[in-house]
Amino acid sequence: MSGFDNVVNFATIHSSTSGLNWENILQIFSPYLVAAVLGYAVAQATKVVILRLRGQKPTWREFFQSGRIPSSHTAFVVAPATVVGLVDGFGSALFAIAAVLVIVVVYDATHVRRSVGEQGEVLRAIIDRDARQEKEIARLTPEDDKPGKKFTKPYFSRGHKPIEVIVGALLGALIGLLVYLIY
Repeated sequence: MSGFDNVVNFATIHSSTSGLNWENILQIFSPYLVAAVLGYAVAQATKVVILRLRGQKPTWREFFQSGRIPSSHTAFVVAPATVVGLVDGFGSALFAIAAVLVIVVVYDATHVRRSVGEQGEVLRAIIDRDARQEKEIARLTPEDDKPGKKFTKPYFSRGHKPIEVIVGALLGALIGLLVYLIY
């Protein structure tokens, strides 16, 4: 049995005499999903705050970009895994599944996505170099023989350094603990 056995549904709230109150609002939302969403949102907001502290003026796009410290993907999976461990036990089958998901996401963030991000940076550098060469060729080439191909830089996703993932995991665990204590 879960530690959240007192969770009610909409029909129960509608038919109750007390109506919609803070306790019922908390019961509507799954603490596991609340932990995941808060883990992601707090990690992304932290990235924006860090950019502001560094003197940069972040845009809304930075709130949704991947990479940097803390890892929002890691916080996103560690927060609900922490709630699962605290509610169902760290030896439960459900926690084992959550832990496997955490391992896959952390591996992906530190290895696969990081490798792809590094390759993306190299590709963009090659495109920059070739674009400069194209401009020089266009300057020296008669108008009729100018190359028509334009180079555009592709978007690339930055992966994470291990410290960024560790901070994301600590943030996720803290948020999971707070959600557990609130619920």
